[in-house]
Amino acid sequence: MWLAVRWLGLLLGLVLGGASAANADSESRWKTPDALVDAFVELALKSGYSTRVNPVRKWTVPIRYAIVHRVGEEALHARLVETHLIHLAQITGHSIDAAATAEQANYVVVLTREDQLEADTRSHMGADSDGRREGFYRDSMCLASFRVGPRGAIVRAVAMIPVDRARGKGELIGCVTEELTHMLGLANDTAIPMPTIFHHGTVRSFLTGLDWLLLKMLYDPRVKPGMKEAQLRPILLQIALELQRGHLIGVADRVAAQGGLSGLSP
Repeated sequence: MWLAVRWLGLLLGLVLGGASAANADSESRWKTPDALVDAFVELALKSGYSTRVNPVRKWTVPIRYAIVHRVGEEALHARLVETHLIHLAQITGHSIDAAATAEQANYVVVLTREDQLEADTRSHMGADSDGRREGFYRDSMCLASFRVGPRGAIVRAVAMIPVDRARGKGELIGCVTEELTHMLGLANDTAIPMPTIFHHGTVRSFLTGLDWLLLKMLYDPRVKPGMKEAQLRPILLQIALELQRGHLIGVADRVAAQGGLSGLSP
């Protein structure tokens, strides 16, 4: 019996150790320039709603945001949104500030309730022309959408966050982080195993090192709105090699965890 128990323990140790090693390998696999380029294409150019590969979408004008409050605890929710936007501005170097008036805002964050979700979405995002939102009203946690101009620059963005739904599942911070970051141009969610706030298979609340690097790559001035994949890949590789030579890839996880919402909780 002792031998059988010992053998079972060794077997479990090998299985769990193998799983841990596989997970660690998945977490570290992106830390090469080539993998960073592939991750950028997956998250910035592709879409879960079609097989089409998009050109680059990013902001070129200053972001001026407004927060629409439909629920209580306005000070807390504003702090979550503003803390993350400050973090995004620090990472990208792009201008992100509160709009002087609601009418001047080009980036709107709606903190709504489940029973107002459909009405608020229609009010701020317009009519649903293709029926995609029905699944959001029923199943999804939060939603973000942006509109681009003829040359690929983002001109307006809206996020819908049903606070009661998100808090009920313990995912309010994750919703704020993911949707507000989507609105900068990393538009896709992915099922490919990679350590990102946009991975379907893992619940995360904060930006990862990979997200931090991809935002830096997206807002590098060499990356222009409207660029297509073939033109973009050599530019991305050059930027990724520079990040590697500057030792930023190795410290990205630690640096990403030092800012933004990591120190806050709802």
